Amino acid sequence: MAFWIFLSRDVSLVTLSIFTAVALTVIGALRWSGKVHPHRVALFARRQELAVTPATEPIVHDYLRITRMVRSAGLVAGLAFTTLGFNSYLFLASTPLDAFTGWFLGVIGAELVLARRHGSGPGATTDRLPALLSPPASWFLYAGVTLGGMILLLGAVDLALGGPRPGQLWLGFGGLVPVCALLLVRSLRRRPIPVASAEVVAAVLATRSRSTHVLATGGAVFALDILWPDSFPPPSGSLPADLLLSAAAIAALIVGTHPWAITVTAPAPTPP
Repeated sequence: MAFWIFLSRDVSLVTLSIFTAVALTVIGALRWSGKVHPHRVALFARRQELAVTPATEPIVHDYLRITRMVRSAGLVAGLAFTTLGFNSYLFLASTPLDAFTGWFLGVIGAELVLARRHGSGPGATTDRLPALLSPPASWFLYAGVTLGGMILLLGAVDLALGGPRPGQLWLGFGGLVPVCALLLVRSLRRRPIPVASAEVVAAVLATRSRSTHVLATGGAVFALDILWPDSFPPPSGSLPADLLLSAAAIAALIVGTHPWAITVTAPAPTPP
């Protein structure tokens, strides 16, 4: 009898925690779903070397509003998950979700929302492929995929040697996220370019370039955040992990926000 009372109380706590986390996430999304301040639009345009005009301002504003809303929801969910102690519950044990990983999952979610929300319009073409990523961001992208592969390899070895455990599920999930970022970057690059004025095309490509940079740099930090504590558990690895993650995050921020001149080239002809 005492066991069932304990189990019922534990389930009630889990239910209450889930409800609280969902409520906070929704509140965070609604809080940041409003109008974007013109200063933020101007800052984005300056970083992307884009002129703010009546034709480009709505494109940038809508992009910033959606990404801010979904990313903020992910950030709040990560904070709520950590604060409410979800990682002590059953299959949620050893879950890597925290403020940063929640935010990056929000980054991926925002790109999925944008892909469904914004069609390229009639007459859009794939005859030109934009160079959306700077070389340093490309290095981050493939470093993240490499780290993701290492995470999956470690998970497979751990499974073969020690058998299944709750943390392996999330380890595999963490290894697949950088691969998802790579696929989204490729999708953004190959997405049809709308038939419109030069300034509208420039605004569309600027938003796509910003997304690819955030995906590339954030994916690498995400994978490192998953891999490093698993390889160097605390307390022996806590200080190196903090220093390395801090350095990687600063480098990712610099690379992800540095201006990049977008060029558009025709794809290589397909051999007969």
